[in-house]
Amino acid sequence: ILRMNKTTLFIINCLIASSLCAQQQSNRYSTRPDSIATHKVVLDDQSKLISWIQPQSRAYDIFLRQRWNFVKTSVPYSPGPPPRSAYPQYYFYCAYKVGNGKILQEPEAWMNDVGERIPNWFESAHLYYAYTGDTTVMHIAEKLAEYAIDHGTTPATFAWPNFPYTTTNAGDMEFKGFDAAKRFVLHEVQVDHAGDMGLTYYRLYLSTGKEKYKTAAINIANTLADKAKTGNAEESVWPYRVVMNTGEVTAPYGANWIGAYSLLEHLVKANTGNVAAYRNTMNKVRDFMLRYPMQTGYWADGHTDTDIRSNTYKSNMGKSNTALYILDNPAFDPEWKTHIPQMIQWTETYFVTRCVEGEPATQWGANLVGEQDDFFSKMDYQTARYAAECAKWYAVSGDAAYKEKAYRSLNWVTYCNDSTGLAFESPVSKGIASWWSDCYGEGPRMFYHALAAIPEWAPPHENHILYTQAILKNVLYETKKVRYTATDENGTEFLRLSFKPTKVLLNGKRVALQNKNTGYTVRALGGGDYAVTVNRTKAGHIIIE
Repeated sequence: ILRMNKTTLFIINCLIASSLCAQQQSNRYSTRPDSIATHKVVLDDQSKLISWIQPQSRAYDIFLRQRWNFVKTSVPYSPGPPPRSAYPQYYFYCAYKVGNGKILQEPEAWMNDVGERIPNWFESAHLYYAYTGDTTVMHIAEKLAEYAIDHGTTPATFAWPNFPYTTTNAGDMEFKGFDAAKRFVLHEVQVDHAGDMGLTYYRLYLSTGKEKYKTAAINIANTLADKAKTGNAEESVWPYRVVMNTGEVTAPYGANWIGAYSLLEHLVKANTGNVAAYRNTMNKVRDFMLRYPMQTGYWADGHTDTDIRSNTYKSNMGKSNTALYILDNPAFDPEWKTHIPQMIQWTETYFVTRCVEGEPATQWGANLVGEQDDFFSKMDYQTARYAAECAKWYAVSGDAAYKEKAYRSLNWVTYCNDSTGLAFESPVSKGIASWWSDCYGEGPRMFYHALAAIPEWAPPHENHILYTQAILKNVLYETKKVRYTATDENGTEFLRLSFKPTKVLLNGKRVALQNKNTGYTVRALGGGDYAVTVNRTKAGHIIIE
């Protein structure tokens, strides 16, 4: 009864807040302010938002390069004493402070969100590497992950052994958990983010061949398989949070399990580790997700700094991760063509329409997206997530309304940094810190999904691998030729090319043009450019010429 009363009160408060938000929007935007963050808005002939970056045909490409260039050239080192001062701030702090157009030497002192930053930076890095051939970003992501393995893994004697810490106090060089704010205790972990880290470690193994990463991934998978149970409406397959040294469950329900599921899936496909246990656990996870959060809408998880203990909480992250996975792997959900538009609508209902008092739900045709029930502030990376889902659903459905939604929201995200790549996570909000994980990992990586869905948005007369789930190596762009090595047995690569392929080779053998589910497809984009999709059933070296 108490929970019902709290829920009812929360709903009433949300309705009131939504009404106030709509009133404030009307008042605030009746004068049409002409800037977002550091840029004056640029509108098209429909008075709708387009990117500030010129030329428009390369806006998203330039945006992605700006973000990585900033990481590579403009991040200050951590405050001392040594050896901490030998590492960039993003190793030990969740967010940065800005003054006079640059990041200050004093970082945000809230926490270190290891379990969010490392998976998001790795995914952003491997996609940027595939897109450009730039190996430096992969080295940055690998060093972050290697540090976490060496300084943030539980001992074998813990109740949850050989498991990664997903949080720690700001400035900690040895990761032990985030207890400074008294929300959590030492050794407490978000199990979903630990699964994400395990997936990252295995994908790093595919990229580098280093056994260290495979061992770390298998250790995490073994603990996950050992702790899994059949989930229900109040307790998920794994607890959302647990104290790793004692095994005490501190939050029994969560719904952000696609990373953990994908880790087990990778190992099963590779026939590595305890395959039977992994497969059994995968069945439990899939059944739980389709039976409960998919039906109830309770995608209940927070982020690494939120003390959520609820099976009715809503967070856009877990839903978005699931939707993007299903769009890439529709066999996961037999009813995916019904569920995906419902999931996009869910985001619009709960995290576009609802907003902090005085903040907009939309700007110049762009839907802006909040994060979770206790945090409606409009965020660049959540808006990018929404845009990626809309773009991918447009590619499936052909419904132009979703293309329009994706386009306007992505354009808004480009306004969330200056010309140097310094990011502003929430330019319509007050007092919101810009987090490394969000601004330089989770947000940018969503653009590749959109580019694959709508290759017309990639720069013309250039060659790019726009998106792939697979880990690629040996990416090389030549005149009228693209080479790469795919590390998994089944995969799809989406490209935009400045030439029409006359030959595609996989391990030296010709790949057929449009051969059912295998082979490659070609679609003319105009101006001598082509969208090319390569569907593989084998790993190996690909040449497109």
